[in-house]
Amino acid sequence: MRRVLYLAMLFTMACTQPYYPSVDNPVMGGGTAKDQDIIAYIDQRLENEYYWLDEVVEKSSYFNRNIKWDSYLDNALGYLTTNDDDGYVNSKGQRVFYSYIRDISASTRATATSGFGIGLHYTIAIIDADNGYYGFAVEEVYPSSPAANMGVKRGDVITMIGGSYINADNYYHYFLSIENNSAAELKLKLRRQTNGESYDVVLQKGQYNMTPVLHHQLIEVEQKKIGYLVYTSFDSDYNQDMLDAIAELKAAGAEEFILDLRSNSGGAVNSAVKLCSALVPERLNGGVLCSVVRNKKNTKMDTTSNFCLENAGEIFSLERLTVICSDYSASASELVVMGLRGLDFPVMLIGSQTEGKNCGMDVTRRTIGSTTLEFAPITFMCFNAKGFGDWGEGIVPDIDLTDDANEMGVSDRNYPLPRADWGDYNHDIALAAAVAKITGKNVSMSSTRSSSAELTKSDISMPCEVEGIRNYMD
Repeated sequence: MRRVLYLAMLFTMACTQPYYPSVDNPVMGGGTAKDQDIIAYIDQRLENEYYWLDEVVEKSSYFNRNIKWDSYLDNALGYLTTNDDDGYVNSKGQRVFYSYIRDISASTRATATSGFGIGLHYTIAIIDADNGYYGFAVEEVYPSSPAANMGVKRGDVITMIGGSYINADNYYHYFLSIENNSAAELKLKLRRQTNGESYDVVLQKGQYNMTPVLHHQLIEVEQKKIGYLVYTSFDSDYNQDMLDAIAELKAAGAEEFILDLRSNSGGAVNSAVKLCSALVPERLNGGVLCSVVRNKKNTKMDTTSNFCLENAGEIFSLERLTVICSDYSASASELVVMGLRGLDFPVMLIGSQTEGKNCGMDVTRRTIGSTTLEFAPITFMCFNAKGFGDWGEGIVPDIDLTDDANEMGVSDRNYPLPRADWGDYNHDIALAAAVAKITGKNVSMSSTRSSSAELTKSDISMPCEVEGIRNYMD
């Protein structure tokens, strides 16, 4: 089942530039010469490279070219009927395309980011149903950020901002002020779900590294040494950070591995190759993790390109892998699971059904006039070594934590709403289930469900402008 609550992470080839700073839609005037030049650029790539280019050529004469350039792509793709895999239908019944074009003229790549270091979960939680008070669950706290330095942890719930409760009138403004770092400072009241205690913090903006390697640790349970890695984006710029974390876990004696991709919407194929190569045994070296297949009439790129494992066995030599997932896991995250299964490598999937994104794009950048554009139309479909690529509706987990009848005997209907900090296998239901599966022990109901009744998803939904505003990287 496709995820309909937020934008999917865009999935690109390893040879493209990996960083895409946002999913903003630029606003410019229409009907100008520059509009027509940009529209001509869009048309050229759609007709030569779009995966469904046959229908583009067939229906091109119907496209409305008398509109602003930033509205043209979605308008044109909306005429097509064969491109169902390019996007999804959101909760409001609107078609959202993965293909995009945007103005990146003011964007710069920096290793340090200025802000508070907090990423919020994509749903709103109920704090007090009687009074209509809501809360924001903290999904990410970046290491050494202002939030981390003040003791904010994943799973904490923001209940008040600047002395005011969060309600239906102000939640949109407050959500944006945190996610976009638009506030000068943040005065927050938070509640820690694991013990019910509330605390106050005042956050000032500061510099921090927005690494996707958010957490890694060695978990020792029942004489088992388990490496645990939280990886939130397949970002090529941080490949070495990811490999260093894996090597550190190996050096600490890890014999099993839990890869947490529940907050990872995808990214660069080469990062997926490096990750898998660092975990699997040498016998899989050279195996095809992913084949990308383009339209046979594509005039710019080879019809088929293979991405193979390299230097396998040099760090770990695992015989199985446990992956934590959610409906937020997409593209490269799904590729790790299906790619390894295509090589007959056992992958245990725990969480909830993934989003379902089995396609990707070749990204180009071009400056037209004073505008530097980044254009990423869907240009290929993905297949594993067995030729299987039909995960467009998502991958069903082996243990579904939203199902009361799952074999572990624990569930949370609001999963993946964060309940605890990374690595807290006494309160994080997904990590508890993964550890239990590896050790062969039961999951404690009391430890994983201690706060479930206190925090549930709200019936109100994020406005479409808020969906997917995270600082996505590809």
